[in-house]
Amino acid sequence: MTPGDQPVTTGEREASLHRVVARIGVVTRDFAASGAYPFKSYDLGRGPMNLLFALSQSDGASVSELADGLRVTSSAVSQTVDALRAVGLVTSETNPADRRSRIIRLTDAARVEVDQFQRAYFDGIAPRFDALSVAEIVELDRILSLLRDPDTQ
Repeated sequence: MTPGDQPVTTGEREASLHRVVARIGVVTRDFAASGAYPFKSYDLGRGPMNLLFALSQSDGASVSELADGLRVTSSAVSQTVDALRAVGLVTSETNPADRRSRIIRLTDAARVEVDQFQRAYFDGIAPRFDALSVAEIVELDRILSLLRDPDTQ
């Protein structure tokens, strides 16, 4: 019988979950304490940063797609896009498939900054996983992929 096959009480499950969340928090806080974060010179809040990172996962998105993904209103996205366009971090162009909408993209400079940050974040976090075998990392990836977004349940 493996540990995963043993019956677990609700209290044990909750205690284990608290430990997992705390360990994730430690890793995140350690990296945050390094002072590394992108777009330092722009003094951006969480909303604009979330939008920039959402755009970094695609080759562009419409305002409504961004609003849905970020769970904010289209108006909030439009205002944020306007501010980010003004400082040269995003572009907005007419969607050739639907001329009524716009496609928002990161500028090349913004994409470079996001990529550099993500590389530094990975390089800073990766050593925490050195104690795990390849199989354990693959299993951790599989387990974390099971986590669901509460809004999509």
